[in-house]
Amino acid sequence: MIDNILKLSEKKKDCGQKNPASLRGILVPVVLTAALIFCIAPSPAAESGAPIPPEKFSDDYYKVYGTPDLTVSLEQARVYQGEQTSLFLTLTNRGRITSFQVNEEPAANKREEILAAQREQELEKQRTIAQDVSIRLLAENESAIDIKRAVAFPGNIREGQTSTRLEFPLEAYKNARPGQYRLFAIANYTYQRDVAVKGDEDRPESPDVFYWYDSLGQAIPITLTVERRSDVQFAILDVSPFALAAGSQDNVIEIGIKNVGSDTARDLVARLRPESGLYVSVDESPIPALLPGQEAELIFKLDVSKDAVPGKRYQLRVLFEFSDSYRDDLSDWENAYLIIEPQSTGRSWAAVLLLVVLAAGLIVIIKRRGKS
Repeated sequence: MIDNILKLSEKKKDCGQKNPASLRGILVPVVLTAALIFCIAPSPAAESGAPIPPEKFSDDYYKVYGTPDLTVSLEQARVYQGEQTSLFLTLTNRGRITSFQVNEEPAANKREEILAAQREQELEKQRTIAQDVSIRLLAENESAIDIKRAVAFPGNIREGQTSTRLEFPLEAYKNARPGQYRLFAIANYTYQRDVAVKGDEDRPESPDVFYWYDSLGQAIPITLTVERRSDVQFAILDVSPFALAAGSQDNVIEIGIKNVGSDTARDLVARLRPESGLYVSVDESPIPALLPGQEAELIFKLDVSKDAVPGKRYQLRVLFEFSDSYRDDLSDWENAYLIIEPQSTGRSWAAVLLLVVLAAGLIVIIKRRGKS
């Protein structure tokens, strides 16, 4: 498979397209990524050698060399951790005709050949058009970046033309380390490899036109920078109590947090957003300032549905709204968890015991009245 992709790049070189030596250095890391290997579809020429051209193309008037060459431009190359956003890119076709060869001059006394040669010369200029372009965006590190919609179809792109903006929704995971990540735009398209025009003396104005199309693929590297919105970073330390009974109410829980970042969180408000089955009655816990390395206790009050599933770990999402030394109106979140226990039977047994005592007392009273 690696050899096929490298042959694909050499194929462009054979067609007259200048192919930088660094392309091999780009393609080798690409093919080492399994997903990338299967996205570049090599042409039949790459799989079984150059195809034998039909007879119509062996003695046409002109040979033209050059192919489409797509480049990528990003509208914004920075995203934030934990943020769902979109990457917008455009494709520009930098392809050009690299050489032009005359195979056969039309006969000066044959009008049909003169017109056929003129038509062929004009049509040969379409060689650099990238036709039916498809783009697949892949992340080299899929554990850091999730591309929600990876494929776009910009259509045909002529030489010197730029495509419309292509949108790729993605998310840099919250635990993705800040830094640079490599993506690949895998471009597949067809192009006009050759054209032959044969004149007809009976209809010189309408010569026969023959087209030969081939396919090409490009792996275009893109660098995406992942950043943190703030140098404040929160961590959940513990939850107390770590278990609540199904059907219980007015439970006061404390969630320990710590600022593990390098900046101070000011005007911090922590809000609790629990999973369905838990209901918050007091959902805010404000803190004036949380210094780097400092710990704090968040206090909330919540009820547990009687239909909560015993033994299940329920998620408590803690939303943080704060300011740091540079920006206001920042937000972040972390998850905490607690266990649901079976509904307490203490009250029901107490109720049964009370009923037993009342019944015994009632029997005693009835017996005394009977004796009297």
